[in-house]
Amino acid sequence: MRIKFPRLGCASYNNPVNTTDQAFTFRPPQRRKWLRLALGFFLSLLALGGATVGLALMWLPHSLSYEVKGSSLVVETGFTIRPNRREVSLKEIESATAVQLKPGRRVGGTGMPGYCTGHFKFPDLGSVRLASDCGPHAVVLHIRGWDRPWVLSPKDREAFLAALSGEGLYSETLTPGTGGIGWKALKIVTAVVLIPILFIPVIFFISPNRLRYRVGPGHVEIDLTLGTKRFSVGNCIARVYEPESSSKIIGSSLPGYHSGRFSIDGMRTRVYSTDLGNGVLIEGPDLRLFLNPEDPHAFLEALRVLGSIEIE
Repeated sequence: MRIKFPRLGCASYNNPVNTTDQAFTFRPPQRRKWLRLALGFFLSLLALGGATVGLALMWLPHSLSYEVKGSSLVVETGFTIRPNRREVSLKEIESATAVQLKPGRRVGGTGMPGYCTGHFKFPDLGSVRLASDCGPHAVVLHIRGWDRPWVLSPKDREAFLAALSGEGLYSETLTPGTGGIGWKALKIVTAVVLIPILFIPVIFFISPNRLRYRVGPGHVEIDLTLGTKRFSVGNCIARVYEPESSSKIIGSSLPGYHSGRFSIDGMRTRVYSTDLGNGVLIEGPDLRLFLNPEDPHAFLEALRVLGSIEIE
């Protein structure tokens, strides 16, 4: 197929795009678009929701306080902006004992440095409700009608036990997760791990629409999400190609968008396409490149004219 190119070097194909002098730009076809958008929407909601929870657990200040006043014990846990408040009458406390906790494990709830709340198990106590600083010094409360004991960690256990017995008042607010190199490192690591989640919407919604192929003198440029890749196509051969098998080695592969290094028919190939079923294969001494322009024959003609490339 031969195409007459305008004098300024711009071509008009079935999918015209504004081009610079001596460069011809091609779009790939949109494949499985609605499946990609639906999957991207679902995964984005799921990932962003998980990231929000993870960042909140690490970065939002937490509340952990004990107060004995009048005839009740009040314990607050959770986020400082909206703490969970639990109040029990002192008359319902059947026993209160100071203990040294052995290492336990979390069954359900939150377990972070300096902040442990929820359902935990300890070898000497069994299942407990925990609201503590995760340290070994604790007070175990057995409360009438509760299926598990309540384990707290007041700094002054003697004063706390005295207040539970009606001898004075007790008030303490702990500030978990505010200091220590280990805690700060954990917060930073959490943020770094969760940052890639923000790229999920980009990959599903933006990347396929930015994909372009631009043929220039002796080279092919590919517009991607975060930049442009340029490949020299001198001494290469190009042809329409339908892969029989393909698998991702490294990169992105989702309905209607494939980018990275793949194995195409058993050979390592750079792939930038919206469809792995058919496209154009460019092969040379140091290059194996698979693309899928919407008009593969016009793309091959542009390669022949500008890329000085042999067409099969």
